[in-house]
Amino acid sequence: MPTDSTTPVRPSALGCITIPFLLIALIPLAWGARSQWEQGQLARQGEVAGGRVIELRYVETNPSSISHGTRGGSGRGESPVVTFTTRAGDTRTAIGSVNRRPAPWRVGDTVDVVYDPADPGRADLRSEVAGWQLWFGIWCAVAVLPTAIAFAPVVLLKRQRQEGRA
Repeated sequence: MPTDSTTPVRPSALGCITIPFLLIALIPLAWGARSQWEQGQLARQGEVAGGRVIELRYVETNPSSISHGTRGGSGRGESPVVTFTTRAGDTRTAIGSVNRRPAPWRVGDTVDVVYDPADPGRADLRSEVAGWQLWFGIWCAVAVLPTAIAFAPVVLLKRQRQEGRA
């Protein structure tokens, strides 16, 4: 029986810890970072046009955002429906990507819309895509912890082997 209080790291720990935690790290990267990168691509490469809010509606597939400082209740957020004209002169409609409560827009408000010139149907409010870098960073940061846990056995095993040679 070993007399020291340290337990050696066995190579099997690599498979039991490293692989599952690397898979856990890939989930936020694949899901969140990918969607935020796409938003960023629209923000970086899209064209900006002025638009007018014509309707506010709840969109079931949109995530919801509730502003702090609002009182609870049974209301649900709404996304703006906006008409805008592309550089080519086509009139299009875009629906905001987040249901907000309370909605910061009113029917008749003027907003900036970012759209893909190659596919004007791919459009969103400029305010919705403006924060893509922050959210991309958050999703990447969320993936750092399971990655660090995944590589802990590798570092410990390498350190243990170096101590064994000395």
